Order: sequence, then structure tokens, then C-alpha cells
Amino acid sequence: MPDVRIDESVTPAALRAGLIAALEARRVDNRFHYIGDLASSRWRSLATSHSPAHDANDGVRAYDDAARVVIAALGDEPVHVVGVACGDGVKERRLLGALRSAGREHLSATPVDVSLSLVVAAAEAMAAVPGVDAADGVAVDITAVPDLSPLLAPRRAGTRVVTLFGVLSTLGPSSLEAGISLLGPDDLLLVSANLLPGTPGSRDAVIAQYDNPPTRMWLATVLEEIGIHDAGEITFRWRETLDGPMVVGEVMPVGSVNARVEGVTVGMPAGEPIRVLESFRYTPETLLALLGQAGLTVLHVSISPSGEEGVAVARRA
Repeated sequence: MPDVRIDESVTPAALRAGLIAALEARRVDNRFHYIGDLASSRWRSLATSHSPAHDANDGVRAYDDAARVVIAALGDEPVHVVGVACGDGVKERRLLGALRSAGREHLSATPVDVSLSLVVAAAEAMAAVPGVDAADGVAVDITAVPDLSPLLAPRRAGTRVVTLFGVLSTLGPSSLEAGISLLGPDDLLLVSANLLPGTPGSRDAVIAQYDNPPTRMWLATVLEEIGIHDAGEITFRWRETLDGPMVVGEVMPVGSVNARVEGVTVGMPAGEPIRVLESFRYTPETLLALLGQAGLTVLHVSISPSGEEGVAVARRA
């Protein structure tokens, strides 16, 4: 097992307080769908079967193209890959594999995620690449701790390649801050985002990726764990925001329900929706604008064949 530094933001007390506050606002924030062992297991299965990012004929091509840009931009110094909100580390493992295949010998990796079980899984995935040192990890809630630099101090020798895969879609534009906080002058940032193609029927096609039994099962995990078993079916819709369109998942209780979190009961009256998912969508143009506003110079953007996955390679301006 890797040596995992556990930040105060993911202690049981902090997570308990966060979940209670979210429920009082009639929400289950996205981060809570990745923390428990069952929830994270269901998410990993869902991502493998339904996410375009895991499709070898689609999203994987964008990640591989971005990896080639990274390899070309690096010098001969050691490389330290830091996966911010890395999930199970599958995408970071592929990046490390590409670096290794390109002849890089001095490779290390650090998984960073809100879920301790996913940090461990990601460290194992990264260490599976021959020659990669993935002996440490960090469990932290980046929505509470956007500056990650103290948690990864001191720096390792060489260049950092920081990944922020899928986080813009899950947590919104503010999540960029966590990745940028780790960048030095010569470091690279890889950012991926779920895109909304401008083709007819694209919104229906995107909704179908959520409106299915496996996704409902995953999102219902947290509800079941806090005692909400029969609140009703999770439905999905588009919502327009200042940051762009998002897919929203909600449950509309047909009767009053009570959520129970370690001895605290939060009442949920009938007829008021409980939001269980927010997933932002971008266009290549809005992604570029967002990165520019954050003070980044974009070296390259790869778009998957379907137009639903974009991966940018950037540096500090």
C-alpha cells in the first residue's frame, strides 16, 4: 500500500459535516459519489462501460494525442506525474506508459483524490508501469483545499506533469485552481473536459450517457447509505448556467423522507427535488477561453472523433 497523506478535509468528521450541509441544501455534491468503497466501485464499472473517455475508438485517441505533445515538449530531466482528482488512475497509467515507451527512465507519480480507496487503486495502476515510482499519494478534497502545493512539498527533481482529467466537468471551472497551484515555470498541465458537439441530436446523445440503469445505480449508492431507498427515480435534464450547459440529475420525493448521517437526521419534504448530479459540458472554444482566463498558455488541444472529449496541454503564461 502506498504512503498516503490524509488531509483534514477528508477526515470522517469533515466529510460528515460536508454531507449534512449538502443535504440541508437538498443536494448530494458530486464528491460524495466517489468516496465510499461501493460508490467508487460502481463508478469505475460505469466509467469503463459508458464514458467516451474510455472508448479506444474515441476518447482514448484524444488522450494519446495529448501524450505525444507532452513527450515532445519535455526535456531530458526526470518527470513527476501528479494526477489531481485522478479517480482510479487509468488515464494517468496510460500517460506514464506512453512516457516509458518513449524512452523516459526517471518517472515518478503521485495520485491525488478525495477517495482514499481510489488513491490506493490509482497508485497501484501507476506503479504497474515498469520503472514508475508511485509510492506516495494524497487524499484531499480539492473543493476545500484548492492550493495543493503544501501537500506535495518538497518538489521532486525535474518537471511536473499535472493531470486534471474530467474534473472540469465534475466540479466546474473553479477546479482548475487545484491543478494550477502545482505548476512551476516549466511544468505542464493536462486538462480534459466533456464536450457538447454542435451537431443535431447531440444533447439527446449526451443525456443517454446518464439516463440509464448503471448511472442511476451509482448515484443512488449514497442515497441508500443514508437511508433514502424509495425517494423516486433519478431523472436528468439540461440546465443553462453562466459557466455553460450542464446535465442535472435529480430525485423528486413522492413523500417525505429522512436522511440519516451518523446520528443526525435531515428531513426531506415531498415535492422538493434533491440534486444528486451536476455535469458541465464545454465546447473547444469555451475550454480555450477558460484556460486563457486562468493564465495558461495552451500548447495543444486534442478533440476525440465524436467531439465529446477534449484534452488540452498547457503551461503557465
